[in-house]
Amino acid sequence: MPHDGKWDARKFAYFTGKLTGLPEDRRAETLELYEDIAEYVETRFSLKVYLPHKVSDPVAHKDWTPAQIDQLDRRAVTMSSFVIAMVNDDSVGAGIEIELAYHAAKPVFLLVEKDKLDARLVSRLTRGNPTVAVIIGYTDINDMLEQLGDAIAETAQKYTRLPPALDLI
Repeated sequence: MPHDGKWDARKFAYFTGKLTGLPEDRRAETLELYEDIAEYVETRFSLKVYLPHKVSDPVAHKDWTPAQIDQLDRRAVTMSSFVIAMVNDDSVGAGIEIELAYHAAKPVFLLVEKDKLDARLVSRLTRGNPTVAVIIGYTDINDMLEQLGDAIAETAQKYTRLPPALDLI
């Protein structure tokens, strides 16, 4: 039976963005933005979004060891359907999670403010990673969500289609 091109609702999307070293004066606003993005994806695609700050936030869960965080995030990235990466701020963790996605053959959607993208303020190593499906340069949250939704829908067609021989099973 042919695949319908929708993401497997039993799975989830993984969201990554700066958490460690996030300035206190931007923390609440940034986490709210992450949650708004997750809510949009969950509503439009009936797919849960894993938000690390809800599970292992470096402020709220400061007693977790680096090894525990590595194990948790590594597992979550590899089990996800795809990764959404907010790369407006430098984040070693987000870079590692993008590379984990590459090794797990998961598509990544990069989100970056258009002026930062145009000024080439996002690492070429990040932008050039082969698993990056789409780089979304946005002007405001509505622009970002519209582009992200379209990109996720388009990419579902590519990443969820079974090879022809498996369509017969």
